[in-house]
Parts: sequence; C-alpha cells; structure tokens
Amino acid sequence: MLRRSVPLFTFALLSGCTITQSADHQQTMTAINTMEQRVNFQLATMIKQIDEQNTYIANLEKELSSISEELAQQSQQLNAATLQRPSEDKAAPAPVAAPATDTKVAHGKVILGEEEWVWLDSIQTFFKARIDTGATTSSLNAVDLQVFERDGKEWVRFNLDHISDGNDKNTEIVEAPVVRWVKIRQSTTEQAERRPVIEAWVNLGQLHEKTQFTLADRSHMTYPVLLGRDFFKDIALVDVGKKYVQGMNEQKIQKTKI
Repeated sequence: MLRRSVPLFTFALLSGCTITQSADHQQTMTAINTMEQRVNFQLATMIKQIDEQNTYIANLEKELSSISEELAQQSQQLNAATLQRPSEDKAAPAPVAAPATDTKVAHGKVILGEEEWVWLDSIQTFFKARIDTGATTSSLNAVDLQVFERDGKEWVRFNLDHISDGNDKNTEIVEAPVVRWVKIRQSTTEQAERRPVIEAWVNLGQLHEKTQFTLADRSHMTYPVLLGRDFFKDIALVDVGKKYVQGMNEQKIQKTKI
C-alpha cells in the first residue's frame, strides 16, 4: 500500500510546482505589458509636445522675419528723407558755455585771504578779522570785562569796540556764558593771565560755524577779531597773498543799515 502511495504523492507535488511556475510567468508578462504601454504613452506624449514647440518656434521665426523687413523699410525711408533735406536746414550746434570758475572755492574748500569780513550773529554786524594760521584759537575784543552769575553759571559782560563799516566807531555790549577759562602767558610778563572763553556763531562767506573765542582787550590792535586754526581747519584754505576774498553778504549789509 505504501509503495503505491509514494508515486502518487510525487506526481501531485510536481504538478503543483508546474502550476505555480505558470502563474508566476503569467504575472510577469502582465507587468511587462503594462510597463510597455506606459512607456509608449509617455513617448507619444513627448513627441506631441515636441511637435507643438517646433510649430511655436516656426511662428516666432516668421514674426521676427516680418519685423526685420519692416525695420529695414523704415531705415531706407529715413535715409532717403535725410538725403533730400537741404544742407542749409541743418541747425548749427549750440556753443557749449564754459563752466564758470568760482574764485572763492578750491578743491571743495572755501578760500580765505589774510584779512576777511566776518559776521557775528549775536551782534548782527560785520567785523574786520585777521586769519591767523599761526594761532590755534580765535580771539575777540573785550573791553570793561565783567564776570557775573546767571542761573548758577558764570557769564561775562563786555564792550566790543569796533569799526563796523570802516568809518563809524561803535560800542556793543555783549553778554555770553563762559565755556571755560584759559591761562595766557604774554612774552612781556612772566605771570600767566586767566581769560574767559565764549562761543559765538560766525558767518564768513559760505561758512557758518560756531567757534570759541578767547576774550582779550584788542582795542589797540587793527582787527577786533582774530580767527585761528580751530575755526577753518579741514574746511578752508588760506591764501595770505589775498584779502577779503569772500567779501560781504549783501543781505547782511542792508540789515546793518536798517
């Protein structure tokens, strides 16, 4: 009985393997066919897109050629019109005016002479000033100097004797807060003199700067105002061979006469 069963079992096992291999083969072929269909579809789509792009490019080339022809025709018409125009109708080129030279400025800096007219805002008057390249600080004439206190701070009151227009002697009473004190030693004395320093707005040509002035009696000197390097450094050039380069502001001159 056992001998008969073994051949039957072997045949059944081989039959099952054959059926399984046949099913796997069928699935593989189906997958390949599906993939082939997808590739063919994508290829057809790409070919269609390329054809559409070629058609679009061809249309653009036609339009470009048409535009080039129109431009060529317009250029020929323009050249013909130019040749037909009489030569006397051609307007002569307008002469180019040479740029005006500003004698008061050089290299972006204001030019100052050895002597200049300066305007002090606090007094509303012009003064003759000496531009001193050898002095560091500026100096202002002060006569009858008095020191007093206002709002807890030191102030000074002084008379500024000056010649405003070259003829009239005037006296101006000025009051200003003291910024600091300095010690000045004269060559004629051994003891240093303590002098107050104030601030004032000065207008000189294009310059309008606030500067510090040491107060001193300059009534015996030619210039009531002396401008040192602290005023004009980095913003002005000094030409000691010239005088009154900047001149006076006409509007300020009228203001002093009112």
